[in-house]
Amino acid sequence: MKQRLFIILLYTCLHIPLSFAQTEQEVERMSWEDFVEAMMDENDEGYGVDEELMEQLYELHGNPLDINEVRKEDLEVLPFLNEEQIEGIVRYVEKNRPVQSLGELMFVKELGKRGRELLRLFVEVKEGSSWHDDIRNMGKLLKYGKNEVVWRTDVPFYKKAGYEDVAAEVLEKSPNKVYRGDRFHHAFRYAFSSMNHLLAGLNMEKDAGEKGVDYVSGYVQVKDMGVVKNAIVGNYRLSFGKGLAVNTSAKFGKMMMFSSMDRMDVGIRKHSSTSEYGYFTGGAATLRFGQVEVSAFGSYRKNDGTYNSDSTGMSSLKTDGLHRTQLEHSKKGNLGTSNFGGNLHWASHGLQLSTTAIATHLSVPLAPKHDTPSSTYRLYNAHGQDFFVGSIAYAYRHQSLTFSGETAMSNNEHQNGTATLNSLRWRVNGDNVLTLVGRYYGAKFVSLNGKAFGENSAVQNEEGVFLSWTTQSLRNMMVEAYVDAMYFPWLKYQTSESSYGYEGMLQATYSPNSRWSLLARYRIKSKQKDFSYDAAERTFRTLKYNTNQSLKLQLNYTLSPSFSLRTSASGSLISFGANPNEKGFAIGENLRWQNPQTKLRIDLGIIYFNTDSYDSRIYNYEPSLLYSYASTSYYYQGIRTTLLASIPIIKQSLFINAKLGMTKYFDRESIGTGLEMINADHREDLQVQVRWKF
Repeated sequence: MKQRLFIILLYTCLHIPLSFAQTEQEVERMSWEDFVEAMMDENDEGYGVDEELMEQLYELHGNPLDINEVRKEDLEVLPFLNEEQIEGIVRYVEKNRPVQSLGELMFVKELGKRGRELLRLFVEVKEGSSWHDDIRNMGKLLKYGKNEVVWRTDVPFYKKAGYEDVAAEVLEKSPNKVYRGDRFHHAFRYAFSSMNHLLAGLNMEKDAGEKGVDYVSGYVQVKDMGVVKNAIVGNYRLSFGKGLAVNTSAKFGKMMMFSSMDRMDVGIRKHSSTSEYGYFTGGAATLRFGQVEVSAFGSYRKNDGTYNSDSTGMSSLKTDGLHRTQLEHSKKGNLGTSNFGGNLHWASHGLQLSTTAIATHLSVPLAPKHDTPSSTYRLYNAHGQDFFVGSIAYAYRHQSLTFSGETAMSNNEHQNGTATLNSLRWRVNGDNVLTLVGRYYGAKFVSLNGKAFGENSAVQNEEGVFLSWTTQSLRNMMVEAYVDAMYFPWLKYQTSESSYGYEGMLQATYSPNSRWSLLARYRIKSKQKDFSYDAAERTFRTLKYNTNQSLKLQLNYTLSPSFSLRTSASGSLISFGANPNEKGFAIGENLRWQNPQTKLRIDLGIIYFNTDSYDSRIYNYEPSLLYSYASTSYYYQGIRTTLLASIPIIKQSLFINAKLGMTKYFDRESIGTGLEMINADHREDLQVQVRWKF
């Protein structure tokens, strides 16, 4: 069966391009769905994308910028543009205004073919007067604003152990044997946007297993209103400098981040997703006075946490936002968190300077356990109630060289430390770019709200040197490569002493025309980890490299304006000490049909996967509903099929989106463990989303 399936998919991959090679039908330009897939394909395996950023980009896609009025700060939100490309676009527009057609982007030498294709999704040539003359007119902003209402429900066609009936006497003794609510997931979203100057939103969610609406979030935001560059009340996210002091956005993988390493974040973003962790609640504002921008923010919110056994402090924070069982619900809102701070940013003629300060106070002190051999690595984890981080960020661009970085210091009652992140970007010529990044995050540096380029989830206990190269010297081909050498001076989980690691990636994308492209990517990541072995009737422990290698091939082919295919094949190999190697592979096909006029769209996907273990799992992007951005991991042996449909009920106004998925395992009789266990070798689920724009 495996051989037959492989032959069929390989035949499909090779035969169809040849069959349609002579077709002369015009192909539509990149769509929003194509952009999402490109973002997911280029992101590191295992990392999700920043949902807040994707939502902001989707709103921008629906309300494109006028290319003749575009400013540097407007383009800085686009993650695929680097500082040099942004300046090249602005410089060309200022010199050649009015731009008559987006075809003129070909004359922006820094941009390249891929950059032009992506940029077309977010800019256009508008006719008529500028809206900037009327941005102070609140009446017009309210009158011409756009509204969107989205309701989503997930319906599982299976029953997990947490929803089984349990006798009352058993439940009284063990209340955590069941979930408190039903198995359905519901989410509601309302968003208002007017020319990207006035925005407001409300989100509500109930996760599967939770009882009633468990999460409510809202915001009101104004942008570019006189001296006010950005101001928000409600839930929001922040990112300043390189993220050492404060960055509450999602962390991208290294491959996605190095394209914009030379840029400095200066900004406030709305929190408009259903993520229940990593945002501020209160108010923030940025005022602009010529070349100087002043920002201030304040926040107080309740976070989830787990008390120590003596209830004198928090042993850990709970970040998944789930409150399904009585135990999970008892951890909800245990920790009051206050954050106050500000940022001062100055820019002039290629030079930028920025300073950030943030103070955090917790209602209950953090006191993670570290008094046993297995918990010693937590010795330098955040301890205490009061934390302060201050930083200075800097950037300078001179011709083809850009230097940027940030240096920060932290201080609290238990420890203080330093961290620095610096990068040098050199555009060798029009087709080649080299980037060098150095980082030092001290083991005693504590930044509760920081998130920056690196391997660890926290900005702590890491040193490294990263070198990347991007070239378009070969015709119709882009080659990207990087190497990263890492050192962890203090202990880590499952690592009982200082350790090393390295990572490398090589990717080539060949796209001779707008009709098809081929991607090939190889990645290797290896980090030292404790390895135990028996000898002379004793158990010894030493450090060994745990190495993960992965290979991915993907062919995207557009048959016509209505049909497109994506064929992928992936493999993984895990090696660790004297343990047997663990392998995995997956091969999949996705067919998309869409009507260019009515926007009716149907995606049909199938993937076969076979891995030796969870560790050798395969990551692959699976088309999903709007506002759902995540890679799916496949492990063990089975097959998954999906059917996704976007159905316009009222053109450009009312849509029904639905996704039906089925996963069948060939090597197990049950799925999952504990309360999440499904007593079957298959599972089916339906997601329905109603979207109304007016």
